[in-house]
Amino acid sequence: MRALRAWLLRFGGLFARTRRDRDLAEEIDSHLQLHIEDNLQRGMTPAEARRQALIKLGGVEQTKERYRDRRGIPFLETLLQDIRFGLRMLRKSPGFTAVAVLTLALGIGANTAIFSLLDGLVFRDLPVPHPGQLVHVAAYSPDDSDSGLSLPMYEEIAHDQKVFSAMFSWEGEGISNVEINGSLTRGDVWPIDGNFYANLGAVPEFGRLIGPQDVDFYSSTPTQVAVLGYDYWRTHFGADRNIVGKTIKIEQTPFTIIGVTRPGFSGMTADVPFEIAVPFTTEPLIEGHIDVQKHLQRRDGLWYDAAGRLKRGVTLEQARAQLESLWPAIRTATLPTSPEQRARFQGLRLKLVADSTGSSYMRGRFSTPLYVLLGISSLVLLIACLNLASLILARAATRSHEMSVRIALGASVWRLGRQLLTESVMLSVVGALVGFALALWGSEVLSRFIFSQTYSVPAGLNLTPDLRILGFATSIAVLTGVLFGLAPALRIFAEDPNAALQQSSRSVDHGTGRLGKGLILTQIGLSLILLADAGLFIRSLEKLLHVDPGFQTQNLVEVQLYPKPGGYKNLNWASYDHQLTDEIANLPGVQSVGLAHMRIGGGNTWREPIERSGTRNSTVMADFVFARPGLFRTLGIRLVRGRTFTWEDNDHAPDVALISESLARTLFPAGDAIGRQIHFPNEPQWKDVQVVGIIANASLYDIRLHAPPTIYLSAIQHGDYSGWPDLVIRTRAAPDRIEGSIQQAVQSIGHEYVWKIRRVSANIDESLIQERITAMLSAFFGALALLIAAIGLYGLVSYNVTRRTRELGIRLALGAQRGAVLRMVLRDALVLTLIGIAMGLPCALAATRLIAHMLFGVTPYDPLTLATIAAALVIVGALAGYIPARRAMSVDPMVVLRHE
Repeated sequence: MRALRAWLLRFGGLFARTRRDRDLAEEIDSHLQLHIEDNLQRGMTPAEARRQALIKLGGVEQTKERYRDRRGIPFLETLLQDIRFGLRMLRKSPGFTAVAVLTLALGIGANTAIFSLLDGLVFRDLPVPHPGQLVHVAAYSPDDSDSGLSLPMYEEIAHDQKVFSAMFSWEGEGISNVEINGSLTRGDVWPIDGNFYANLGAVPEFGRLIGPQDVDFYSSTPTQVAVLGYDYWRTHFGADRNIVGKTIKIEQTPFTIIGVTRPGFSGMTADVPFEIAVPFTTEPLIEGHIDVQKHLQRRDGLWYDAAGRLKRGVTLEQARAQLESLWPAIRTATLPTSPEQRARFQGLRLKLVADSTGSSYMRGRFSTPLYVLLGISSLVLLIACLNLASLILARAATRSHEMSVRIALGASVWRLGRQLLTESVMLSVVGALVGFALALWGSEVLSRFIFSQTYSVPAGLNLTPDLRILGFATSIAVLTGVLFGLAPALRIFAEDPNAALQQSSRSVDHGTGRLGKGLILTQIGLSLILLADAGLFIRSLEKLLHVDPGFQTQNLVEVQLYPKPGGYKNLNWASYDHQLTDEIANLPGVQSVGLAHMRIGGGNTWREPIERSGTRNSTVMADFVFARPGLFRTLGIRLVRGRTFTWEDNDHAPDVALISESLARTLFPAGDAIGRQIHFPNEPQWKDVQVVGIIANASLYDIRLHAPPTIYLSAIQHGDYSGWPDLVIRTRAAPDRIEGSIQQAVQSIGHEYVWKIRRVSANIDESLIQERITAMLSAFFGALALLIAAIGLYGLVSYNVTRRTRELGIRLALGAQRGAVLRMVLRDALVLTLIGIAMGLPCALAATRLIAHMLFGVTPYDPLTLATIAAALVIVGALAGYIPARRAMSVDPMVVLRHE
């Protein structure tokens, strides 16, 4: 208690200093006068009485200083003095301050922007109460880790489990037709159960949310209510708060709006906010199923997501152990009736994973590139710190006389070193503030760009600065300030004040020495590493852009179709597809037409295990494509043997398939694929499918995969998989000219409408967004690192030229040729550059091995890339040294000698 009171008194001593100093002076003066009066009474003269009083008092100023030290907090007071002095010094050098702040802002801003994306994508918890308690529960098979639960499984688990305080379920989002006031639009619809909102702590903006009373899994008449997401409500209803009770139609099914969620609520996803939520039991109505109960209780439908909240004191490992002990009995009780499906379901396993951060499609694609980019941007910041350290070192060299005088007057080297560190940290804090503003803007722009290229619905990360981001920015600001301020601070300890005082105040100091050169060499070496990585990413992207996918992309467009409300009801797919393709083929400018159930070149792959019928241990994982007649001719994929699909390959004909050359070689190495039969272990409805043709290899899903094994089934033979096709059209001229006629032809038939028309080449470009962003940002960081290193090299050479001005003047006066002086200075710069390259090359070779898994068509030791980067560094080093060399060549020896 006494210590706390003492600290409070010391802290209070920092304020009202003038009044306290005046009171102290008056008190000391009163003591002094009392001693003088005592001495006068002893018979001393006034002068001697005052002298003896001062001796007894111990020195007035020293006494004041001791009292001030006890009254305040000396460290804080000197820190404030250092800050004020540092501000004056930085204000006296506006050019240096501006360059330093801009350099730090770019480095710190880049790191903070990348970290913000990582935080939003990987680290940030869902904005719900106690997200650490959330656990995702799913069933999966070894060859498919993305399965969910059937409703019977979920009910059995929820009934028997003892580790969760509650469980809830939902189904992944689906795009549906939504009719609002007679206008047709589209919405992202999420079926949820009655516990969903309550267990996530959701609160309505107004109205109410879906609860247990709205979801009865055993009722044949579902409650048709809907809750709107906040952004969807603002966009489609103009933020009208009087919408509760109004009706919208989802796929022609009416729903009554009962409420709107608060801003920022995204359910169990990290990047896709809810648009419309409906009761689980209404999902069959939306999909057109008449028998609601039959659809909900399907035992083979593993499409439901489920999660639970751990009870207090229960760990994830304990929950996993308890549910795994129940799983065999639950799995047996919920097996499908089909013998083939029962065999597959017997192999299902239970998976429990912590789900505090929610799900994200982008997380798997971009987390690794963002980690790599964070490492790259950290190296850029390190280069910036080294560059600033060399600049401050050179600046400190010009202040050596000042520092020596201060040491001679009694200042300690620790005090001066702290002063320089304070200036450095001040620079880094200002740079961090500017960089933080740049990071907020840059991360938002980058996030919008990524999500606009990936999602078909409004999506985005929550990038609002949180404690993690603020802590990261603060830590990096202080760390960088200490890092680049350490070199000049250490220089103080090596300074000889006597030697510095013997020099003229006008003379230039002995320079930055080996430390400055070492900093420049390190910058060049690190720049080589960054440029090598950037060069490999760029070459990898170039290889991808020029890869042959096995089909012709020129004048090839993809038309994404979407059913009108009820458009697929009782539809004869074979007849409709034939009519649709004939209508489009007859349009002017159309060369050929096909239909496919995929986004060609889009990057998302549907893979299935395939076996030869009647054999075991011959399973091959292959890309799986539903196709219709005309697709291969439209894509330009060559038929090797056999035949392609015809309109006679419908649901009345035997099941047939086409396979790629690579799959034919793998499954039928003897070359007898035509007429042979294959089956799908995971899809018992497709068995004894006959191979009728072999076509050339093509990478329809992902162009990164060269000649992937691929199997094609006729879509019109399988009615359950006939809907939602995409038109693939090859045009004779520019595709943009016939978009209107395509839309008119599709809508005239009355079953579908055109959602989007785009070139297939644009699909491929979007599928490479990961490589594009990695190449773009790494190239930017590499160029920034090169620029910073060039500035540092230029500063060092320029400083050395200034330091050697007298020497160069004497050389020229003695007859040295100006060209020789130019070559001498330029040689110094090139020698530093070459040594830096030699130091950085082994490190670059080691660093490129870390990104080998992210490259395509290029090795991490690509000699062309490394040679180009080294040559670029040599050229930049020569340019950085040429300007000071030109200035050295123009030195007038007479002016220099008269000056000295």
